[in-house]
Amino acid sequence: MLDPRLVLALVDATIEATNGIDSSPWEKSPGEWVTERDVAIESMMKMRLAPLIPGSRVLGEEWAAHDGEWPSWIGCGPVWVIDPIDGTANYVAGVGPVATMVGLVLDGSPCLSCIRLHNGPALIADSSRVMVIDQPIQSTERRARSRGMVSSRFLPRTVAEQFLGVLSDDFDIVEGSGCAGSDYLELVSGTFDFLIYERVLPWDHVPGAHAATVWGASARMGDGCLYQAQPEGAGLVVSREEVLTQHLLGLRRSALRAES
Repeated sequence: MLDPRLVLALVDATIEATNGIDSSPWEKSPGEWVTERDVAIESMMKMRLAPLIPGSRVLGEEWAAHDGEWPSWIGCGPVWVIDPIDGTANYVAGVGPVATMVGLVLDGSPCLSCIRLHNGPALIADSSRVMVIDQPIQSTERRARSRGMVSSRFLPRTVAEQFLGVLSDDFDIVEGSGCAGSDYLELVSGTFDFLIYERVLPWDHVPGAHAATVWGASARMGDGCLYQAQPEGAGLVVSREEVLTQHLLGLRRSALRAES
């Protein structure tokens, strides 16, 4: 298996090489932004990653829109998954965290992660170890109330209000940062006890969910299945322990039933 530090070195070199590229944004879909730097990072990472594993395929967030066949092969053989700029809206606004993320999937199972926050720490993992680079892991002592991040953007408004209202009775809730890579690093570093997402795309979650799982977290989709790379899914709960994950999944299901 590849050393994820090698992948991190490629990511760092690519971030450095694309500094200064035009960052004027355009909307690829309503509320979804992209820049020339997204495209440049993805293209450069594709050329650098593919030779590392002969026969591997590369799935980048920006190219996925032009390749309608990728859902049929993401679970076949070795596949690199790239999010060139995770948090593009933050990047465009100049406020909030931004990351470049790479994951390796083998027959649908994530097996390597690399998340580099721009001008910040990195989170990397292979199949047996996880490392936080350039930032010490904080204490993970149990708090009086668990703290979690909830990205409710893709939930219907009434469901989000119901879900967040119930969660706030027992947990301290933080709204999503707009950068999943940052959220996962905060989980592994001890800032959060859980993360909850609604829309689940591979480039957003393969790197982070794998690293969190190797670290010892529980990661389950909204239907209760263990997280695997898949074209798209609804609901993802990642938490420090399985019993908490199951409880949060139950609360989500209750909120959805109340809406229907």
